[in-house]
Amino acid sequence: MDASAPTRIGRRAVLLTVAIAFVAGPAAAQLLPWEITVAEIEAGRLRGLAERLAKQNLLYQLRLGDVRKSDLVETSDRIDRILASLEQGSPSYSVPAAWTPEIRDQLEKVDAAWGPVRRIATASAYETFRLSREYVPREDRIGDPLLLGYFDELCEELVAESERLLDLYHRECVGTGLEVCATAHTSGYAAMLIERTAKEAVYVIAGIDGEANEKSLETTIAAYRALRAENQASPFFAAALDPSRGVSARAAAELLASLRSDWDAMQVQFRLLAAGDVANFDLPAMLAIHQRLVDKVERMTAALVRYASLAYGS
Repeated sequence: MDASAPTRIGRRAVLLTVAIAFVAGPAAAQLLPWEITVAEIEAGRLRGLAERLAKQNLLYQLRLGDVRKSDLVETSDRIDRILASLEQGSPSYSVPAAWTPEIRDQLEKVDAAWGPVRRIATASAYETFRLSREYVPREDRIGDPLLLGYFDELCEELVAESERLLDLYHRECVGTGLEVCATAHTSGYAAMLIERTAKEAVYVIAGIDGEANEKSLETTIAAYRALRAENQASPFFAAALDPSRGVSARAAAELLASLRSDWDAMQVQFRLLAAGDVANFDLPAMLAIHQRLVDKVERMTAALVRYASLAYGS
């Protein structure tokens, strides 16, 4: 165990203690509906960031693109900040501290899944090798010397625990009666799917478990298409993007059109991969498009939440 681990564990224990004290007694009853929505959005970001780490690690280990170790560290720091805000609250961003025993318990499970991922993501090259000896059986290291599959499995466990956490927040959000809850719930899912498609496309182009990753990529693309269709059929989504509601609504509609255009451009790259046309596949272009998509999903979510606050009040 590295020397910093006890410090992190101790810090998290203190944060949880502060969070529990903060929400004890009548404090939970003082929560505003919007605070619960913001907490759900923050929790939803964990899924996408976990997939981003897996993608960044893949690009870094294979020396594809310009991903550096500092990029993995930056993503890890962002996950740390989100977990800290969910545990102890962040009043300046309207994020409440965990206010139910179920949420606090699940945050501990997310934290436990996050620990090994963080150690590897932020480790130096030498430390990564040492960690491989600590965590991974020797026979598995022979088949996966870069620990790509192992790191993916750890990230998927983090995604799964984050999903369970998000379900708890969503249940609380739905209880407020706000129509924006469904959008808050799916925003992180959309970002995660976009990150996952990029990661799986890199696996395909690198020739690693090609057939399995080609099928995974098809599944992820289908999931994103289904999510987009679900949003298009949502009365709340349609109302929020009604141009007659003003400049901000028109801006949101333009943002959505731009997001769809980027997704169509990204699918061109996916079709090249599916056809085996590696010569014309443009990895840097795909990664640039995918980053724009993730950024626009976050901006779209923020626009919808603002619309909901104006339309329905708090």
